[in-house]
Parts: sequence; C-alpha cells; structure tokens
Amino acid sequence: MQVKTVARIVEGDAGKVICREAERIKHMAVVLGSRGRSLIQSVLQESVGEYCFHHCKAAPVVIVSGKDAGDASIL
Repeated sequence: MQVKTVARIVEGDAGKVICREAERIKHMAVVLGSRGRSLIQSVLQESVGEYCFHHCKAAPVVIVSGKDAGDASIL
C-alpha cells in the first residue's frame, strides 16, 4: 500500500487552516501528533488535534500520541 503525503506552507490559525485544506484537497485522512499535555493543560487550551477532531468534516482525523510515535518529535 502506498501512502501519498502532501506538505504545504500556509498562514493562519493552525486548526482552521488544516480543516480548510482537508476540505479543499479532499484528503483521505488527517494525521496529527500529540504532545501528551496534562489534563489541566488540555482544559485550559484546546490543542490543534482536538480542534481538528471536533471540526474537520472532510476527512477522518487520527491523533497519534508521542508515546505511540516513539517519543520522537520534530519540534
């Protein structure tokens, strides 16, 4: 199975831009990473992944935790 990826540089609120691009390009899925924030941090500020999970209607959203990704980060 081949997986085609698309990389784009766009400006704006990350969650809104990701959802808009998913609708525009008609992706099969949106895959995002998670930094594993605490419950308190999550309550105080919604993450980009949470925003996309609740608002992206064009494609399924998959959120991969840092632990599942081998704790590797590009940030």
